[in-house]
Amino acid sequence: MRKPRILRLCLAVASMLTVGSIAIVPTARAQSFNDYYPAFATIQKPGRLDVTLFGGGYVSDKYGDVQEGVQVEQTVTPYIGIFGRATGYQLWLGEGFDSPLAPGSGHSARLNFGRFQGGVDFTLMPGMHLWVSGGKDAGDSHADVVEGDFSSWILLHSHHPINASFSSMHNFQNGVTSTEFDLQAILFSTEKYMILAGGGGAMYNGGFLTDAEGQGGPDLGFYYRPWQMGISAQAGYGSAHQYGQISMYKQLNFFE
Repeated sequence: MRKPRILRLCLAVASMLTVGSIAIVPTARAQSFNDYYPAFATIQKPGRLDVTLFGGGYVSDKYGDVQEGVQVEQTVTPYIGIFGRATGYQLWLGEGFDSPLAPGSGHSARLNFGRFQGGVDFTLMPGMHLWVSGGKDAGDSHADVVEGDFSSWILLHSHHPINASFSSMHNFQNGVTSTEFDLQAILFSTEKYMILAGGGGAMYNGGFLTDAEGQGGPDLGFYYRPWQMGISAQAGYGSAHQYGQISMYKQLNFFE
């Protein structure tokens, strides 16, 4: 089944808002670990607690879903943070399809399950993050999952910074690996809001899928800084035929 894009978009925008500049690494001399990551093991003071509320929906010719959840992340050092994520899903199946969560278990018009994950956020360099997590589902799904998310901003000092992101998750219950990729640019930015546009897609393979499947299309995003809220929409075509999706999120930041 499709993995929602909301959290990846949310995290990508969040990382952009906290980035001030790109580090320029000298090449004239050999660099040590401390040159790249000064005070790597030093506890960050003041610390920061980030809370992100998110939700969204997806619809296609074959199935649709609604998801909502929350992620809480605590900084540990300037380069490492720990996070926990809880997401609820409602999945509607069309055309009498077998359950994609547990093939062979029978047909159901609606599946409801929760996913609980925890992991580590690595700041590889300013504007570049890697999130690694694992977790388990509860409800109509009982899968163990592992996930990796990568986001990197380039041309930060230009008029149109670009974000390249990549996300991959493996579901051990149905054996499917879902991989997503996205490229977005800031088209317009003011003191209060940003407008982003780009395109992305997803690929699924393994498990009960006999062939690799995928989808893709353009997307458009809007972020309102005073409220730390954003919305993103995408439409396109793929294995599930025409599809559309919408994502919304709200950020809260607390300094300790």
